[in-house]
Amino acid sequence: MRAKPTKCCSLFIAILILVSIHSLSTVTIASDEYTRTAKANTSGEVTEFLLTGPSNLGGSLTLQVGEEDQCSVDLECWGRARNLKMAKEFTELVEMHLETEDRVVTLSLTTPRKAPWEGTDYAIKANLEVYVPPDIAVEIRTKYFDMEISGPFRRVGVRNSYGEVQVMDVAEETTIDGSYTKVEAENIRGELDIETTYNSIRVEDVDTKGGEAFLKTTYGEIEVVNLVGTLDASTEYDPIHCSGLSLSGGENRIETVYSKIELEIEQMEDCGLSVSNSYGNIDLTVPDDLSAHLSLSVGRGGTINTRGILIKPLVLDKTRLEGVCGEGDSKIGLQVEGIGKILLEGR
Repeated sequence: MRAKPTKCCSLFIAILILVSIHSLSTVTIASDEYTRTAKANTSGEVTEFLLTGPSNLGGSLTLQVGEEDQCSVDLECWGRARNLKMAKEFTELVEMHLETEDRVVTLSLTTPRKAPWEGTDYAIKANLEVYVPPDIAVEIRTKYFDMEISGPFRRVGVRNSYGEVQVMDVAEETTIDGSYTKVEAENIRGELDIETTYNSIRVEDVDTKGGEAFLKTTYGEIEVVNLVGTLDASTEYDPIHCSGLSLSGGENRIETVYSKIELEIEQMEDCGLSVSNSYGNIDLTVPDDLSAHLSLSVGRGGTINTRGILIKPLVLDKTRLEGVCGEGDSKIGLQVEGIGKILLEGR
């Protein structure tokens, strides 16, 4: 027969339940939200637009092309705090300044050095919608911002951490730098330099115009679609996928570790390509009329396979293949350290 709980035991359980309920109720914090809006504009000839923001303010930016010699800004500042009065006070601490000097338009967001929302569960965001003239230079220095930048612009430079950056339609030079930032770039001409950490990079329709596309991240995937020029792409512990590559001049480098590399080359003229991996596979597809000197190697236990392409072998063993395709105008080196597979395929 099951023993009945004693009165002492029952009292203890009841007290425990009351304490648990009280503990749960104390973590619920009431909050209110407030949104403040503001506008600013300026007119006159513009060659450059500069945006700066403090390190204790995040938000979003939409930067688009508008009318010639016109800059306009719409700000939506959102705050959340213990009550409506406090939330409103938070938004009023965010100041916006739009100034023009020597054909450079500067938009600056400022906040107190030690803002009252720092280190709390409260929140503040600045959402910006900006229109600027076409074909100018753009420079942005922020933190915790998600942004979409749509040209045509002459040059774009972004320094932003902890966010997402999308850049489209740049004619001469593009530089994006920041930790923990997801980056996408499309329709880029001229030099391209993207460096981030712990997030992915994706670029599409790039023509370096004799320059280089430099893409670097760690613990993030890299994807390249339709690139003309020279490519240097590296990551760690994540894959690299490249298709529609037309490589000409200079040295190209692709590198990751403990993941996979997939490359599709449409054209290759008088250049070098070095691809390296550790304990991962390399799949390379090239034109069947490729003209290049080949050097392929894998670690002990790895394999090398080729198909659809005519190779004149110079050195051939279980872990190494050297040979020549066509006249050998370019140089291709594929290396896997440790166990992995190399597949070289002609199409």
